Amino acid sequence: MNAKKILVGGIFLVLIIGTGVSAHAKECSLSQIKFDALLSANDSQNYFQKLQKELAARKELISIVVGCAIEEAATLKARIDTSDNTETKDTRAKISNLLGNAAEYYKLQLEKVPDLGIEGSRYFSKDLLVWRQGNYAPIAKTASNFIVWSENQNLFRTAKNRLDQISGAVTILKVIENESVQKKWVEINELFKNALTENQNAKEGLQNFDPPEKTLASIKLSLESLSSTYKMLSTLVEEINALTSKIHQSPS
Repeated sequence: MNAKKILVGGIFLVLIIGTGVSAHAKECSLSQIKFDALLSANDSQNYFQKLQKELAARKELISIVVGCAIEEAATLKARIDTSDNTETKDTRAKISNLLGNAAEYYKLQLEKVPDLGIEGSRYFSKDLLVWRQGNYAPIAKTASNFIVWSENQNLFRTAKNRLDQISGAVTILKVIENESVQKKWVEINELFKNALTENQNAKEGLQNFDPPEKTLASIKLSLESLSSTYKMLSTLVEEINALTSKIHQSPS
């Protein structure tokens, strides 16, 4: 019997979960050191001059943070817009619109900075933080989940192709009733089924705008099952190659 060895390309499943944080995160932070430096007035300044300097420092820091937030939202929106996943184009459009609205909100807030006073700057900063935590942060996390989920779909398609390629060999080996091969094959398909289930849960979580933490958990579980699928698949291929070699060497 003429048999060919089955080769399965390896794959590394790397899960990088973002939270929508800008690459300029350091600039987005209200640094106490920078604030103190901006306030470093000499002793010759009177109270009014020092107050003016403090207000200018507050405005500068607020402008930096808001400007960074605008860039952060715009960058995340651009990544969403360039996603080529057609299965979830409606969800992609909704997330993109929300990020666009967030960027516009930040721009409106930036326009208010020049008119702020000392007390106004304090309330402004607190209100902006509350809005960010309650409105922007969930959107940014959902957007990051969407990006990761979309990129993962190639991994699932590749896995499906690998399973289809090996299915024929497993069917042939069933004729000689190799229990070990059949057992591994059942386990592999069960693992892949679990991966697909969690992947679908993540997709529905994105479409329904479920809490981002819940969707992220499904994404992680799907990749864990997919990684286990590949590991067991690699072991199975080695076993199949060994068996087919024996069959090839045996007399006809």
